[in-house]
Amino acid sequence: LLHLVSRVYGRCDGVMALGKFSLNLSGCTGGAADTKLSLVESLVSLLEKISETAFHFPLTLGNLNTSRIIPKKDYDANRLVSGLLQLSSGTQITLDETVMEEGQLNPSGVENIKALGNLISWQKLQYDFGFTYNLEFEYDVRVLVLSEGKSLLPSDIHLPLTHFTTPDHVALRAVLQAEDEMWTRIRNYLTVARATNFKQPPPELQDIIERDFVKERKEHPDTVTADTLHRLLVTARLIAISNGRDTLSDDDWSSAKRLERDRVSRVNQA
Repeated sequence: LLHLVSRVYGRCDGVMALGKFSLNLSGCTGGAADTKLSLVESLVSLLEKISETAFHFPLTLGNLNTSRIIPKKDYDANRLVSGLLQLSSGTQITLDETVMEEGQLNPSGVENIKALGNLISWQKLQYDFGFTYNLEFEYDVRVLVLSEGKSLLPSDIHLPLTHFTTPDHVALRAVLQAEDEMWTRIRNYLTVARATNFKQPPPELQDIIERDFVKERKEHPDTVTADTLHRLLVTARLIAISNGRDTLSDDDWSSAKRLERDRVSRVNQA
């Protein structure tokens, strides 16, 4: 849910995209034996139903080596040849790494992996204008990576899936059969949530956050960094937004810390 309500709301020094929440779900090794749809296919179908625009890209060796994902200028025809990642703002991108097989990436494949990594990390994409000249464009897209183990691509959040059973998969397939009205309501909710004009937390909560971070930094100097604080703040912000609020509360901050502890525990156990 936090991934779905996220958006880029600003940039720090014109570089770092603020608000992005790229997500890597690992443990996506397919569905139960008695179902036709795999877990990945079910999730892709769900995201297509609740997103205004969605793009699914299986990361097979062939797709990476042969696909043009970066727009490129054709000087002979004097036009810009579109690429797969030439997408509108707010697009939900799902990258399926579970289909990746062993093999060698050619130079095009290496460039495609690099472009995907830059898009995830910086929400920017370089258009190829040739003659060693690339023009960088800013993006605002949500990127979800589905993988078996931890993805080779970067992400803001890595979350291993656990205990996804046959009943869970059957329930997910049942949800996909819901009436159109429900999907419309969900899309409306997500659209309104992403449009929230979020305000700065009150000064007293800022003091609590600062004290908590200093305390955690002293207790865990090797693992708690400035990136940890940033991740917690983004998580807390999205929790508040998902609950229809436009500013942070004590409960949002506590929930963010609890979610991060649970996530780290899952990662360590995976």
